[in-house]
Amino acid sequence: MVAPAVSVDGSTKIMGVIGDPIAQVMTPTAINPIFAARGANIVCVPLHIGAHELDTAWAGLRALRNLIGFGITLPHKQAALTLCDGLDPLAERVGAVNLVRREADGSFRGYQFDGKGFVRGLKGQGHAIAGRHCLMVGAGGAAIAIAFALAEEGAASLTIANRTRAKAEELAEAVNRAVGRSFARAGGPRPEPGQILINATSLGLSASDPLPFDATLVDETMLVAEVIAKPEVTPLLEAARARGARIHPGIHMIRGQVDLIAAHMAEAQTGS
Repeated sequence: MVAPAVSVDGSTKIMGVIGDPIAQVMTPTAINPIFAARGANIVCVPLHIGAHELDTAWAGLRALRNLIGFGITLPHKQAALTLCDGLDPLAERVGAVNLVRREADGSFRGYQFDGKGFVRGLKGQGHAIAGRHCLMVGAGGAAIAIAFALAEEGAASLTIANRTRAKAEELAEAVNRAVGRSFARAGGPRPEPGQILINATSLGLSASDPLPFDATLVDETMLVAEVIAKPEVTPLLEAARARGARIHPGIHMIRGQVDLIAAHMAEAQTGS
């Protein structure tokens, strides 16, 4: 099936994706055909905004009258919270934003789809979550959303390993408080049999990056999942596959949320 062509004219609305780096983002590739299929005159483009330039760029984004919003990737997901005029309850609870939409009154409101996308991606590939024990490396914006989503989906437990242990402990306490059970804990990045292993860090964007955990501890009982979408098969996934584990590329998290995001942004165009 040939994807509908993306057409751009003077009335086209723009959706950005901001991050630093930005070359790895797959959202424009995934979402533009969905906009075209819906008949929405919206085009999604990457916008490279440096880690220390977000405040300055935010004012410029507001000034673009045909900008209906933008996706957010690392490292801006948490910094964007204080810049939004309002937050969706889920984004407020998670403490990280991965989508900003310009509302009918012109305000910028922050939303969170990472956790939903990750869970939908896993389930879409036939991977059950309920009752599974999980190990996640990372405690940043995407990791926070994923932790809440795993708890809500009925995972049995989550060990959070992070370079700064205090951040892992803080996230575990927040999730446990929200779900009312002892679900998450801070720990080391040591895989155990039967776990879902999740790399929620940026390690793997470059081939020279170290692996987030010791791949020699991976075995065929484990599922190894990425949030990195490009490269689709990271060095971690290559190593895990060589050890007999099932692998789950990060592109599935993107695909798990782009239809939700496309519908959400199309509403902004129509005002519905």
